[in-house]
Amino acid sequence: MVLAPTGSVQADELTKAAEICPSCGCDEGVSLPIPAAGRSMLSDGRIIARAIDKIWCPVCGLVRHRYPPAAAEISAIYSGAYGLPALTGAGEQARGRAYAAAIVDAIGARQTGLRMIDVGCGSGAMLHALSECEGGASFQLIGIDPALPRALTQAGERVTLMRGFPDRELAGHRPFDVVVSINTIEHTPDPAQFLATLETLMAPDGQVVVICPTTEFANDELLFFDHFWSISPAAMISFAARSGLQLISHKGLAAPLAGFQLFRFARSAFAGSEVAVIDVSPDAIAYLNAWKELDASLEQQLVAANMPVQAFGAGQMAALLRAYAPRTFAMFERFLLDHPEEAWPLGPAVRYDGFDTLVGWATVVAVHPSSQLAVAARIRSDGGFAVTLPAAIKN
Repeated sequence: MVLAPTGSVQADELTKAAEICPSCGCDEGVSLPIPAAGRSMLSDGRIIARAIDKIWCPVCGLVRHRYPPAAAEISAIYSGAYGLPALTGAGEQARGRAYAAAIVDAIGARQTGLRMIDVGCGSGAMLHALSECEGGASFQLIGIDPALPRALTQAGERVTLMRGFPDRELAGHRPFDVVVSINTIEHTPDPAQFLATLETLMAPDGQVVVICPTTEFANDELLFFDHFWSISPAAMISFAARSGLQLISHKGLAAPLAGFQLFRFARSAFAGSEVAVIDVSPDAIAYLNAWKELDASLEQQLVAANMPVQAFGAGQMAALLRAYAPRTFAMFERFLLDHPEEAWPLGPAVRYDGFDTLVGWATVVAVHPSSQLAVAARIRSDGGFAVTLPAAIKN
């Protein structure tokens, strides 16, 4: 089912992006493959009537929409229907602990009494995990998110979660020693302006930590329409310099956060930045082409198997199959999970019970590609028939 957000526009009304790259000023761009005509997916699983049609800058590596969403579209995407901040459960708590550990490692948080704000805090899982870290009990932790469900708002001694925007609701709370933003900047219409907002929240000797999807290799973040940008290190440095920030450090994160990168900034007294020239990699092109061809590939394997079809997994990856491999998804009769209570609303969810839930079924491994081989091996060792994504979709 295609759910077009209120305020979406027709194809002949789309406004084409400026030819000049907003990061480095390059006037040439590489067109990336369109994985599905007339449809794409938001990061919370909703399908919209807009294709993923993006341009890759061959100088700084920035990826952006050819036809940027209008203000009304962006507002509709992040309305009360936006579902990611409402995610709870064991998986969300585990991600929160992983991000908290990355933040502690980045800022060297053996200090006490730090005041920290998480802009775009989602469910607040990272802040709750941070409050339980060594030394975290002394931190004053505030999170703010415009899509935070009202049921998750709280004003506690250690953690405060607010619904709203940082430039409106935080006047009485700033400044902060550490300003954190995790997987938010790629959702904003203007990354430089977003970084400028973070800069205004800093104490004079404060720091900003930004985590976002990596551009080191192509991965599933290219498939989310509401990832308006894929920001390379060179592009991030350029945006930050215009926002009064200077890069202190940058690194790719390791498992379980592989596929994400962390930037740490301090306030800068100067504007301007050197932008490194990078080679154009065919990685993103091959990756999106693999998704474009995925439905036919999986359908062929499943028809040949001549068995009823189920999926292992009912989260974001299964939702991506619904968006970009709809014929395959229509074959799924049920979804196996270790924790069916955490399933996205994609269809009947059944608790995985080894052989008894595998015999007589073809099982499509609908989990993140980084876990595909391990899950497939588990299914096969339990006596099942596992179907995995092609090797080109490895991230």
